Amino acid sequence: MAEKNEINLSSSEWVIMECLWDKAPLTVTQIAKAMERETGWAKSTTKTLISRMETKGYLHYEEGGKARRYYPTVERSEVILAETESFLSRLYNGSLGMMVNTLAHQNNLSQREIKELRAILDKMEGV
Repeated sequence: MAEKNEINLSSSEWVIMECLWDKAPLTVTQIAKAMERETGWAKSTTKTLISRMETKGYLHYEEGGKARRYYPTVERSEVILAETESFLSRLYNGSLGMMVNTLAHQNNLSQREIKELRAILDKMEGV
């Protein structure tokens, strides 16, 4: 299984993980059909990606009848957190305040979004 700090999905791997998070377990054929519909990839492309993802520890399989059934080994929430932390570190030197400031000034926040941010901060102060 991949460690939290080691999660670094490529955009292609992300597409496969989304499919598995939504519908696991799936066989290579089922994943390949979904990828062909979504991306136009050939089955060989999907098989190569699955093999790499297995090696990285993002997927595991169980033998099931005639075909292996694949499952993700990392939760969607783990990957989102790892990607967010990586993004924050790379672009904002780890400063959440700087990121929020940038986003708030570049986007017109709705009153609802402002209230949500205040609620988050109020909750954090109470912790």
